[in-house]
Amino acid sequence: MPWNDEWSGLTDFLANMIEKYAGKMDLDTLPDPDNYYKLNRIKEMYRKYMQLSALARKAV
Repeated sequence: MPWNDEWSGLTDFLANMIEKYAGKMDLDTLPDPDNYYKLNRIKEMYRKYMQLSALARKAV
């Protein structure tokens, strides 16, 4: 059995489910993932900055 035939049933199923429910999920209203990752990166950098700042104050 060729490899493509093994997966064709699954791909057809997934395509049908996406087609059926994409409109109900309203994917256009999801937030922009780039902004989410930028915000998380800023929070992580601020947390590390505060840790280093606390260590520097203890060293003095």
